[in-house]
Amino acid sequence: MKLRLPWMSREDKRCWRSAAGLRDLGSLVAAWLIGDIASQPGYQPKCGPDEETWHLIPVLVAVNRLGYVTDGSQPGFDGPGDDGQRWLQRAAVSGLVDDPQLRDRLVAAAKMAGLTVVQHDMTPRRHAEGIPVTKSGGHDYTWFGRFLPVRDLQTVWQPEIIGRRAFGKVAGAWQLTLIDPEWGRDDVLWEALAEVVRQYRLEDVERQARKAREALTHENLCRRFANPFLARPMVKEWHEERLNAAIDEAKLSGCTDAAIELVVGCECD
Repeated sequence: MKLRLPWMSREDKRCWRSAAGLRDLGSLVAAWLIGDIASQPGYQPKCGPDEETWHLIPVLVAVNRLGYVTDGSQPGFDGPGDDGQRWLQRAAVSGLVDDPQLRDRLVAAAKMAGLTVVQHDMTPRRHAEGIPVTKSGGHDYTWFGRFLPVRDLQTVWQPEIIGRRAFGKVAGAWQLTLIDPEWGRDDVLWEALAEVVRQYRLEDVERQARKAREALTHENLCRRFANPFLARPMVKEWHEERLNAAIDEAKLSGCTDAAIELVVGCECD
């Protein structure tokens, strides 16, 4: 039976319906994580992320905006639960990705960190039944990495909510799950994701710096403007704004000043 979300607001439905692909869906998941959208398909309407994942929101927002559309995550944990039993959790995240470069980088970062990687296309592969990530009282309680056939994807990402076009992208994406094999540890997985984000942020800084240098060459200024000497300050300011915005994003993602300076290269004078 499909999960119906009759209480999702019309405004939220319009947002989800506007998605054309996974990058759009990732941006919307990020908006839900930070509270800009009240409801997400597959979750109880007008409910945000669970309290246990609040400290993971910055890195989850960042990877969703890159195009890794997360549909589940949990921190590592080892301690008593509300029922008095000992609860053990492996840090884990699952989601969808259709960008081969992003998938390869996520997988490479995870393997470098010693994490377990489970990925499926629409053909179930190893661990199709999932891997235990939560134990209660010594018994397996929840699993991540289970292969989701189309009928299950329709329950999580309802076509009537996100539209047939976006759901087609969902159905054709890789199902990628990353799991820390060590019970209770809660830093390695999220740092691996953050490192991938930093790679992309530094590349964006490098790209903006290169565009600025190219735009400010005498040849390009002469090609675009009747008076290149008068136009140069305006062009320089325009590109500096975009470069500084990219640098700010890189710093927010944890990139060091030294790493940023390395990719910026020479000054655009």
